Amino acid sequence: MHHYFEASCDRCPDAVALEWEGGRSPYAELDADANRLAHHLVALGVRPGGRVGLMVPRSRDLYVALLGVQKAGAAWVPVDTDSPPDRVRFVTEDAAVVLMVTVEDLADRLAGSPVPVLCVDGVAERLAVLDRPAGRPEITVDGDPTAYVIYTSGSSGTPKGVDVAQSSICNFIHVITEVYDVRASDRVYQGMTISFDFAIEEVWPTWAAGATLVAGPTDGRRVGAGLTAFLEDHHITLLYCVPTVLSTVERTVPSIRGLLVGGEACPAELVERWAPGRWMLNTYGPTEATVTCVWSVLLPGRPVTIGVPVPTYTAVILDEDLQPVPEGEVGELCVGGPGVARGYLNRPELTAERFIKDPPTPAAAASTARATWPESRRTARSSTSDGPTPRSRSGGTGWTWVRSRASSCGTRTCPAPPSGRCAPRSGTTWPATSCCRAPPTRGRRSR
Repeated sequence: MHHYFEASCDRCPDAVALEWEGGRSPYAELDADANRLAHHLVALGVRPGGRVGLMVPRSRDLYVALLGVQKAGAAWVPVDTDSPPDRVRFVTEDAAVVLMVTVEDLADRLAGSPVPVLCVDGVAERLAVLDRPAGRPEITVDGDPTAYVIYTSGSSGTPKGVDVAQSSICNFIHVITEVYDVRASDRVYQGMTISFDFAIEEVWPTWAAGATLVAGPTDGRRVGAGLTAFLEDHHITLLYCVPTVLSTVERTVPSIRGLLVGGEACPAELVERWAPGRWMLNTYGPTEATVTCVWSVLLPGRPVTIGVPVPTYTAVILDEDLQPVPEGEVGELCVGGPGVARGYLNRPELTAERFIKDPPTPAAAASTARATWPESRRTARSSTSDGPTPRSRSGGTGWTWVRSRASSCGTRTCPAPPSGRCAPRSGTTWPATSCCRAPPTRGRRSR
């Protein structure tokens, strides 16, 4: 996935890749520092396919580390900086990380751990002293390696490490950058912790387009008046956030031309307030399906739905036997395509249960994953679809069963819009009802 950043760097080396409070870095400068870190990681013994933990607060050093780990051929395992010690210990042991990258203020949380620790405070200056080369390291990686492992919250039991392949996340970045209409001129707010896969939507489409990522504050300005002022002062043009955070923004911000909400239900009143005059999307997807798998355009006066599949994905409503449910009946939302994760790390039985190979339905592709949701699952009723003939865009590479109550529309599969867009830039609106209408009343991405 770091190749998307490198392609933008080669195309526009002097464009600003990152802004943070205290400075900015053009693509070429950030690339060089990440290269130096990658060379250093290799010198420390990190090898292709190894897993490196990242527990770094939002700062320039975080983004250098995020790029450097990938350039070294390793998979990154994010750990939230607010995680309690027992969760940090569990993740590092379960993922068998070979190195923990952190900062000195957090290093004491890793005391007693057998895993080596690398502090990257002021990483650029440290690596300059070590005289690591600024050129991109030549790393040979075989097959389809793991890109990252993100752990679910564990609210329904033991946290599960979701193993996402490079092919899955690269497919996502490739298609979603266009779907979200990310442009090189954009200034994109980055406010999510990288241990939440929502952050991937903020960071990687931005860099794939050659746009500027603006690191958000880590203090009280993450909501309310402080966030409102930050968005205005930094001229943010694209904002990704959960509806709860959006509801605290005190006034609409004229510079924001695109708004993407997800992670929880989006109230209609937010759509009425924010959608006029801008591109507003509702996104949904479990971690097991690589960030986002379905999306819809939000329009004032229209129902809020989770919409249609992202291009290359397919969605269908099935029953417990993996058979299509009759129109109007409640079933399980099954999502297929190259975004299906490999499974749960070190959980072969659970993976076999939920990532089902060759499910017995003609709509299914190569595998299906079943992700159990809490008992308070969402329910919905359908109406007859007025959309086009359904088309499978899964590529036959996999399915993910997300155990989320939904209802079947008349076509029994969610049709993919032309060119993968629900509302093309020409202004033509794709019918919002042509989908499996599952209102996202508890749209959490990971458990």
